[in-house]
Amino acid sequence: MAKGSMAVLVACLVLAVHVGLGLFAATWLWSATDDDPRQWMYFYGTGGCCISPITASVGAFLVNNPRFKPAGIGMLVGLAVALAAAAVAMLIGYSPSWATG
Repeated sequence: MAKGSMAVLVACLVLAVHVGLGLFAATWLWSATDDDPRQWMYFYGTGGCCISPITASVGAFLVNNPRFKPAGIGMLVGLAVALAAAAVAMLIGYSPSWATG
């Protein structure tokens, strides 16, 4: 497998894990009866970002190892994209349609 495709694959996997954990946490913690719709995004952000320090640490470790450098770069890129997407969603006040209605 080429180094570039390895980095892209790992970036997509890391992005999927962070988004998936965020969706799981938000859906599990948010209740339509007690919570404001904006709290759904808070739960999403905290659920997806709680593993960020671990991902960043493993990514930095892999970047410094020549054999696993593409995987480390992919981890850090996927993490950056996931954090940027969560930050933009929080800034625009995103909440899913089923949480607002």
